[in-house]
Amino acid sequence: MKIVRLLGGYLAAVAVVTTIVMGGQAQATEKKPEVKTEQKKAPSKTEVKKTSSKEAAYSYVAQPGDAYAQLVRKAVQTYGIQNKKEIGQARILAIETIASEKAGWPLLNEGQIVSFKQSQIKAWVDEAMKLPAEDVAAWQTYVPYVNFDTRNIGE
Repeated sequence: MKIVRLLGGYLAAVAVVTTIVMGGQAQATEKKPEVKTEQKKAPSKTEVKKTSSKEAAYSYVAQPGDAYAQLVRKAVQTYGIQNKKEIGQARILAIETIASEKAGWPLLNEGQIVSFKQSQIKAWVDEAMKLPAEDVAAWQTYVPYVNFDTRNIGE
């Protein structure tokens, strides 16, 4: 593993080889998360909305200083709250890091709308819940360096 300093000012572990990726199983065929780049002014509140295919999505409007990983974090936390899932901070950190890496660590523009399909968040959470205890312990190392308060992220 190597440590990368992210835009949000926190540390996160990045799997150099996909051995840690969700319990050691690489998912090369998985699609990258959809990152919408609309610049129109959107509501300031976090939305869980239905997309044209009738699937719920978590949509956020990037604010100055927001990082893609923080929006993933917020979406995962929101999903956990709404679905009464105890995900845990180490698993959330694993999810946001791996999802951001797969998306190519996108830089966000102020006002950019970023959406995550609920099915994608569910898949990430389901995989993270299968992480072995030693992987969770490894991710736990970085938890003290991360601000999990996402109330003002993507608002």
